[in-house]
Amino acid sequence: MMTHTSSELNFHVPFDLLWSHQTQAMRNILLLLLCLTTISASAQITINSSDLPNAGDILFRRIATLTGDIDLEATGENHTWNFGDDVIQLGPLDNGTACNDLSDISLFNQLYFNNPFNPSYNSDFGLGFTLVDLGFITVEDAFQVYKNSGNVYAITGVAATVSGLPISSIYADRDIIYNLPLTYPASGSSHSLLELEIPTIGNFGTDQTRTYECDGWGVLNIAGQSFDVLRVKSQLVGYDTLSSTAGPFPIGFQIPKDITTYQWLSTEFKVPILEITSTVGVFGQAQITASTADIGVSVSESRTDSWSVYPVPTEYELMVPAKFSNCSYTIYNSSGQLMKQGTLSHTNIDVSQLPSGVYILQISDDAQNQQARFVRR
Repeated sequence: MMTHTSSELNFHVPFDLLWSHQTQAMRNILLLLLCLTTISASAQITINSSDLPNAGDILFRRIATLTGDIDLEATGENHTWNFGDDVIQLGPLDNGTACNDLSDISLFNQLYFNNPFNPSYNSDFGLGFTLVDLGFITVEDAFQVYKNSGNVYAITGVAATVSGLPISSIYADRDIIYNLPLTYPASGSSHSLLELEIPTIGNFGTDQTRTYECDGWGVLNIAGQSFDVLRVKSQLVGYDTLSSTAGPFPIGFQIPKDITTYQWLSTEFKVPILEITSTVGVFGQAQITASTADIGVSVSESRTDSWSVYPVPTEYELMVPAKFSNCSYTIYNSSGQLMKQGTLSHTNIDVSQLPSGVYILQISDDAQNQQARFVRR
């Protein structure tokens, strides 16, 4: 009778089979980690110069109203922000703000803000804003001048017109809104001073400090849509000064500013998908305002192709590509209301009877709807 020791009863797994199982398990783990990394990384976006306003752009916003409580400090990595109808209501689209080329403002300003001896201040466009609004003091065609190049998005100065004469001033140290590229968890600050002499009126000045922090990234759910976003919180603290010599008695004002802004930025629009601003008034009360990008337009299903209309803005006629000849068209206002319709017999559409505002031109081409936006001034 044959006997076996315990060692003789051990099963021996072939080495190549064991190695194969270990290799496959390792591959599965690596594949899982790769998938998880890809999912996380895909939601993290970077804002570059091309994602922000530049000369020739027209910026559209919707005024929004906060209707419920929301924790604006809630943020972080891979965060989800939910702004449903119970929290925010979107209003109509505004008329658009043009990013004016400096040459369109004045030749003087083009030369003033593009001095070859001061390249860090070389600027790209101007956005209209209210420089002085005190009722008895008027400044025409005032612009904040922006730089969107050289790894920075900043305000470099102010340009305006008084009695037909151009006046300009640059900030002593640029008002840096973001350093570029912008990604989580970037932050920065800048201190800027400005003095502007206004002929026949007096002097305007600003002393302010801006800080910003990209304090989160993730998904913003709003108006039934979802966007990959960076969240940026910024604070602007300082004061504006205004002295007037226009009357018999010189007067002066110092107006404090304390503004906190929350922005949700994406690569899909050149203005924030959502922006909420808290402005502390002279007597300490806070005023909350909100706006969104051009989202939630209630127009029928459409697609956007690489075509455009011109001129924008227009006053009388809108020119469209010749490929749309004999196609039907409809024009909607910013609230989605039908304003005009017809068939394109030529390459131009008469829009002279439309009120000033922002419109959507929708062309039916081979059973598909294509859209372009334009401004009637």
